[in-house]
Formats: sequence, structure tokens, C-alpha cells
Amino acid sequence: MPTLPSNKKSNSPHSLEARVGTTFAIARAESAKLVEEVDAHINLVETTLARIKEQHKKNRSNLSARLQADEEKIQALCAAYSPLFDDVVHQRIQSVDTMKAIAHASDVETRKSRKRLMEKAKARLDDAREKHKLAVNASELVKHYKALVLAL
Repeated sequence: MPTLPSNKKSNSPHSLEARVGTTFAIARAESAKLVEEVDAHINLVETTLARIKEQHKKNRSNLSARLQADEEKIQALCAAYSPLFDDVVHQRIQSVDTMKAIAHASDVETRKSRKRLMEKAKARLDDAREKHKLAVNASELVKHYKALVLAL
């Protein structure tokens, strides 16, 4: 910080003018110094900005070239493996259709099996009822026969 002239009390108008002149001279010098520093800083910022713009353009052109090269590689791979993709899709469709047919056949077979099982269960139940009826009739016949034998 610059030193300001001393504040000695003096009644002379020349000393006040001298102090004001000195203060303005110091302010002008500081102002000029600040202007130079700001100019230097602006030049540095402009240089940095120009360098960043140049790097950005370079990166954009490199990126564009790389994207184009990658796109060409992808197109070449797709062209080379297109028949393979077609075969895979065809095989996938065929396997899905086969699985649908198997599932449908399995469903039909399960229904037939369930129907046979129900028929067998009903037949066994009917046989068991018939045997039970025969057993009950035989038991009643034996009781009736005992009663006849005892009555004689």
C-alpha cells in the first residue's frame, strides 16, 4: 500500500495542494499498475481460451473420425455375420415352435392321463362298493341261516 503524505497540520494552501497532488499521483500510479495487471490477466485468459478452443476443435475432429471408423467397423461386422444372425433367428423360432408343440402335447397327454386315472379310480370305487354289498349280503345270509338252524 502506498504511503500517503503525512497529515501534519499546516495552514499553508500550498501544503494542501502538495498533499492532494501527491495523493492523486499515487492513485494514478496504482491505477496504471492495476490496468497493466488487468491487461496481463486478460491476455492470459484470451490465450488460454484460444488454446481451449483449438483443443476442442481438435478433439471434435478426432471424435468424428473415430465415430466414422467405428460405424464402418460395425457395418462390416454386421455384413459379415448377417447369415449367422439369420440362422440364429431361424433356429430360435424353430426351437420356440418345438417347445410350444411339446407343451401342447404334454397338456393333451396330461388331460388323457387324468381322465384314465379318474376312470380307474371310479372303477375301483365301484368294485369296492360291490364287494361291500356282497359282504353285507353274505353277513345277513349267515345271520338268517343261523336263525334257521337255531330254530330247528
